[in-house]
Parts: sequence; structure tokens; C-alpha cells
Amino acid sequence: MRNRGIILLSLVLMFTVVLNAGENDKKLFFEVQGAIMLPSDGSFKDIYGSTVIYPRIKAAYKFGEHFYAFFGCGLFNITGETPVLKEESKSKQKICQMAAGYEGDLSDKLQFRVEAGGANFDYEEEAFGETAEGTKFGIYMGGSLVYNFSDTFFATFNLGYMGASDKIDDVSIKLGGFHTGFGIGFRL
Repeated sequence: MRNRGIILLSLVLMFTVVLNAGENDKKLFFEVQGAIMLPSDGSFKDIYGSTVIYPRIKAAYKFGEHFYAFFGCGLFNITGETPVLKEESKSKQKICQMAAGYEGDLSDKLQFRVEAGGANFDYEEEAFGETAEGTKFGIYMGGSLVYNFSDTFFATFNLGYMGASDKIDDVSIKLGGFHTGFGIGFRL
């Protein structure tokens, strides 16, 4: 799974660089974010807490004055404790989004972004000597306020939701939740 994600990201980046070659307009942008997720699943919150802090990266290509497509990924690896038996539990998740967005101007330095698309959740949970893992596709919706330091460098405040549902041994689980965070980025 990990190699497929790396290969896909590499292909997206090469494709966007080729499309951007020879143009003066900055159509490609990259962003690194620190994100906080509020998990949707009650059992997950009971074991791991009500917030998950994790890193995210994003690469996007503008294909019009206001529209863009992006690929982004975030991952976390956390340890918690089961509520009743107080046994250690571990959760690993890689969450990747592919979406389209609209970018508009609020002022000379301030912009907004609205995004919608899909989210892929690769998860693995380990507790009581057992491991459950899976991959599930769901939804992604988000928005950002962008502050431009220059034509090249910017900072963002992000807010959104991503989620999917799955079953582990006939128990329904919810993946994802509301998220927020800050990022820094640059345009090429």
C-alpha cells in the first residue's frame, strides 16, 4: 500500500511539472500542514482521546484562473488504552485525499479555498494481540483561508471534514472526522 501511494504521488508531481513547463504563471503549489482531527468514532475517542494531531502534505495544480486539483496525504501512529481492561491499543492510519477546489480573492493578500472530493483511509488497529486492518474510500470536504506573503510563499488556516465507514467483525466503525490546522506553502 505504501509503495502505491508513493508511486501515485510521484506520477502526479511529474505530470504537473510537465504541464507547468514553459509557462510563467504559477500553476503548481505545495503545502505542509499541522492538522488536528476530532474523530467521529466514539470508541476511537474512548481509547485514543478526542483529538489526533498529525502532519499532512498537499500538492496541487491550477487548471484555470480559479480552479485546481490536488492530492494530499496525512498519517498518524498513536497509542491508547482500552477503557475497561486497560490494555494497550495501537492505531495507524494513512489518509489521502484527491479533490478539486476553487480559489477566490478576498483582498490583495487574502484568498479563500473550497474543496470537495474523495478520501482513502488505510488503517491498522492492534489490541489484545489481534490486528484489524483495511482500506476504505469516503468523502472529503474542506476550506482554507490563505494569506499570501508574496507571489510564491503563503500560509493557510484549514477546516473540513473527511469520513468513511467500515465493519470489523460485524462492528461498525467510523473513520475520519472534522479537522483543522495550519499550513505553509509555496507556488511554482
